[in-house]
Amino acid sequence: MTDLGTRTAPALRRAAPALLGYAAVRALGLLALALWSAARDKSAYTLLTARWDALWYTRVAELGYGYEVRLPNGDVHSNLAFFPLLPWLERLLSAPTPLSYADAGFVISLLASLAAAWGVFAVADHVYGRRAGVCAVLLWAVLPVGIVQSMAYSESLFTALAAWSLYAVLTGRWLTAGLLAALAGLTRPVGLAVVAAVWAAAITAFLRDRQRRASLAAAPAGRPSRTAPPEDLSTRAARKPTDPDPTSSAKAAPPLPRAPRTPAPGAATNPPETPHPAREPSSPAPDTDPLETPLGATPTAHDPSLPTPATNPHGTTRAAHAQGSPRPGPSVRIPNPADADGARVAEHTPTGETPSAAGHTADGGDAAGHKAGVDGTDGHTPGVDGTDGHTPGVGGAEGSTRPPRTGSPLVLRAATRRALGMAVAPLGAAGYVLWVGHRTGKGPLGYLDVQAGWRNGFDGGYAFARFVGDKFTSFPAALAGIGLIVGVGLVVWLYVTCVRQGQPLPLLVYAGVVTALALCASSYFGSKPRLLMPAFPLLLPLALALSRARTRRSAVILGSIATASALYGAFWLNGSGPP
Repeated sequence: MTDLGTRTAPALRRAAPALLGYAAVRALGLLALALWSAARDKSAYTLLTARWDALWYTRVAELGYGYEVRLPNGDVHSNLAFFPLLPWLERLLSAPTPLSYADAGFVISLLASLAAAWGVFAVADHVYGRRAGVCAVLLWAVLPVGIVQSMAYSESLFTALAAWSLYAVLTGRWLTAGLLAALAGLTRPVGLAVVAAVWAAAITAFLRDRQRRASLAAAPAGRPSRTAPPEDLSTRAARKPTDPDPTSSAKAAPPLPRAPRTPAPGAATNPPETPHPAREPSSPAPDTDPLETPLGATPTAHDPSLPTPATNPHGTTRAAHAQGSPRPGPSVRIPNPADADGARVAEHTPTGETPSAAGHTADGGDAAGHKAGVDGTDGHTPGVDGTDGHTPGVGGAEGSTRPPRTGSPLVLRAATRRALGMAVAPLGAAGYVLWVGHRTGKGPLGYLDVQAGWRNGFDGGYAFARFVGDKFTSFPAALAGIGLIVGVGLVVWLYVTCVRQGQPLPLLVYAGVVTALALCASSYFGSKPRLLMPAFPLLLPLALALSRARTRRSAVILGSIATASALYGAFWLNGSGPP
């Protein structure tokens, strides 16, 4: 518990601005709802806990499955359509407390929304830095349908599980990612998106490792021995022409001495370059081998095969990127095997940088030591293999370029955890769907029949297109049709922007599946904005743009949107409301 506390406390302090901002936005939304409902003689709490889907979840918690409503048109609304995790938690919280199931659902939703905001921040901070993470959380809070995050619905719970599962994938915690994906699959049908993200990332990592082993096996027989590791591109680019080749077996001759240069009269002289204290390599330890470092530990010895912190695997330095040099193309950003045990590289603030009042260092970074690059990142250049700019260790050690040893415990342990994460991820959704099929007596497709009773299905967007087309039959409705087309176009544009910006593969897969299921389903069309709410990676391009703007301008934009969102949420719940 002590170790968990020491790791959680700094992360919570880092996310504190995002969480406080999120709580303020949600408090504003609840205040607007309370005032609007009071003016119309309605109970705001009833709207949040005892309407629409909240009633169905409460009935599942109280009576279990088997309740259904038969409509005059022949449709059958069965509570088997609602996944069980939220009702289970409502029952679990209500049993030892005086809370009713509806009260428990409201409390769970509030706590889950904070966990979801923290997860959104963690993902955005990992990809683009702290400032973008704060903006991403605030954008998620000010969505027009953001009031649903405070309702006794399953959206907040699902988003929390999905966000932290994606973060676990990005940081190499494969088993944790699989467990959270399984829980997400017990929360909503769209949990398949989390499973797809975990599987896509794991398969990509397996293929990458296989390609690396194949390239090493195809190397010439006279390749350097383990005591003289092969030189990677970053080391070769950093090596001066006069430096000896570390891969050469012959002893290089020392360079000829040069006569000191005398500067011309009046010419400016540059002072000698002083290395940054935080970028100094650690003192060499002759008996330390990075491959023998335990998982989760950071090698303390300086090895020629380890790239210096100031140089990335692409042969360019971080300073070069900060000056505007082009970055590599879209990256997969899958962690290396060294991260498979759940270890995360610590982030330190370089010495000599004084954080400003706004939480940024004097040179453009933030208080946690991230150096903001011209592309909006935190100074880390993503590698083409999915790492954060460090050369992945094929044997399990961060930065090691040595060939993997056959049957290495580190390699086997990483591959085993990855395979376990893949195996666990689909158990939640698959288990519930199969149970519904068994209960209805219709086999694996029984759940689809249950959804058909609600007029839900997947038709590739045909029904939604007809719904939009029907809006153009009259002039007032045509404005709504134009708004729907603009909204769908904005969603598609955001996803294309995510792809062009090179977001990590798990985020692209997750956001793509959530978006496809929301837009291409034949469900009630008024619920589509709510179904799109868990697709938070679509907000990252906007968050990145806001993070580059001045703080005052970003605050004015977000404050204005938050006010409009609070008023719309109050009007929405007191009107048609979310189905």
